[in-house]
Amino acid sequence: MLQRLGLPLTWVIGLSVLSQLSNMLFLRIWGPFADRVGSKSVLSLGVSLYLLVILGWMFTAMPERYFLTIPLLVILHIFAGIANAAVTLTVGTIGLKLAPQGESTSYLAAASLATNLGAGVGPLFGGLLADFFSVRQLNVTFTWIVPVSTVQLPALSIMGRDFLFGIAFMVGLISLGTLAIVREEGELSREVILESLMSQMREFSRPMSSVPGFAFLSNFPFGFIKRVPIPGLDVAMGVTVYEIGEMARAATSAAIRGRRVTKKLTKGLENGLAAVWRDKDKVKVHGIEITRHAARGAIHVVSEKPVGVEQLAGPVMEGLVKVSGQAGVEPEHAILGASQGIIQGARETGAELGTATLKTMEAAREMAERVGLSEEKAVASAVEGALEAAEAIGSEAVAQVAEVVPEEVLESLSAEAPTTP
Repeated sequence: MLQRLGLPLTWVIGLSVLSQLSNMLFLRIWGPFADRVGSKSVLSLGVSLYLLVILGWMFTAMPERYFLTIPLLVILHIFAGIANAAVTLTVGTIGLKLAPQGESTSYLAAASLATNLGAGVGPLFGGLLADFFSVRQLNVTFTWIVPVSTVQLPALSIMGRDFLFGIAFMVGLISLGTLAIVREEGELSREVILESLMSQMREFSRPMSSVPGFAFLSNFPFGFIKRVPIPGLDVAMGVTVYEIGEMARAATSAAIRGRRVTKKLTKGLENGLAAVWRDKDKVKVHGIEITRHAARGAIHVVSEKPVGVEQLAGPVMEGLVKVSGQAGVEPEHAILGASQGIIQGARETGAELGTATLKTMEAAREMAERVGLSEEKAVASAVEGALEAAEAIGSEAVAQVAEVVPEEVLESLSAEAPTTP
């Protein structure tokens, strides 16, 4: 930043402070998250995001400062703080957890020795490579030739320390692959973890952002980005919508402190999601995803309050259907999204999926007439959402959900499903 980009020292210090602030803010998020899904899983997400940051540094100069340099530096420092919080929090914890019983001292000493060897040898190799690549450069340029002129458009320019970022990225991939070998008791799959971080789209053709005003790269299709093999990109998107779930959790936590839970919860969700519902067009397209993520966050109150999912499922379903309906979401879509979120939240908090499914169906049946749906349609939407959420978790979850669903509802859903010619 000082030499290649020519930034003043105040900018460098300011960006470092920004990174530290994001680090402190996300320690309170990664901590409870590690308790739920395991330290190794959070470490994997943190490393993935850090690799994305390292790769991003290659594009801060093309080959010198350009109009996107400062915005890119701000984003990189924010994500570096988030990733560093995850790594710092979990490295020591996972070492303590995986240490063999009675041999923790030698185990942790060996792990510390390996860490310090890497920290010592890394800068030495980095310095040698920096000298080697300081006089080397790789340019990729698109050339357009017409009879009267030639136009050259630089696509990629790598020089000096940019090569170090690329090498560090490759070494990081090796480390991430090695981490996959480690097994921690209680860890969840990456898919399930990311479901709790982001509001995943049901259709790959829809735009990525389900949260107007909170979106990151909102003009890109989520399904395409999710398939891009760049570590950390899915995590970067996930943290941008995590606050929706946190808002719903806080609203639910406040509502259960007294009577009239449903009314208080509805009011809290209405206030918290006010900014999200402003764009009516986007709400109609992404209402299911927004409702799902809010429901998932609300159910997480189970892990911190003396309340069960059977007590929360009804108020959460009714509150979200009412609030989303005021924003223009169709009732069956709201029930579908809320049901998905309730099952996801139940899975993440260790609640019984069958009970959550039963309470979700009961809530849908009770509110059907008030929202202008038949009981059959409301229950079918709730069951469809529960099954879709269970499918993302695994076959065992699908079996738990299907076990409590009436046979006629399952048959009606099967009849409505499109058949393959």
